[in-house]
Amino acid sequence: MRILVVDDHTLFRRGFSLLLQRLYPEIEIEEASDVASALEAVRRISVDLVLLDLAMPGMDGFSGLEQLRDASPGAAIVIVSAISDSDRIREALERGARGYVLKTINDAALKHALSLVMSGETYVPAELLQERALKGGGGPAGKGGPENPLAHLTDRQRDVLGLLMTGQSNKEIARDLGLLESTVKAHIKVILNKLSVANRTQAAMVAAGLGWHPARPVH
Repeated sequence: MRILVVDDHTLFRRGFSLLLQRLYPEIEIEEASDVASALEAVRRISVDLVLLDLAMPGMDGFSGLEQLRDASPGAAIVIVSAISDSDRIREALERGARGYVLKTINDAALKHALSLVMSGETYVPAELLQERALKGGGGPAGKGGPENPLAHLTDRQRDVLGLLMTGQSNKEIARDLGLLESTVKAHIKVILNKLSVANRTQAAMVAAGLGWHPARPVH
């Protein structure tokens, strides 16, 4: 796998590259300090993943994201930013980013986010999902009555969904709930079926869109 890190701050870019190399020893890493050099790189070599900072000199809003998306349609683009504004995150995803991670993210969460993206899913920051849930209010089953698909989940399935919304992996959910990882996978399969979605990211977005604010799970 080849990753392109695009950031105008040399110290951050090189430090981030070293972190990625430690998390994924087998990867190849390319670096670019601006969109022009990033475009040159993706035209010269095949790139699987682009990690892009939006706040670079010469960038006009999301133009850099769109140019890279068009120049390398086979690459997944993840925004790496210090800005946590929900509207900005939402627009980045709408314009083709496959994920948005904050520069304050820890190593384990970063690896989980990138793993989701490389498996074909979209990584949505927990902050955005939690904001949607808080804006919508809601309780244990969210809004509405029987028509609400969340009403058809068991208490344990809601526990699993709640932790899934925070971006936890199956292993972390299993640890927190005292379950086998295979049991968590089985719960998630049922959750996806009941919510009529294809993956865990969509499940989290559906739950947040319904205004569900998950309670702290009880073991």
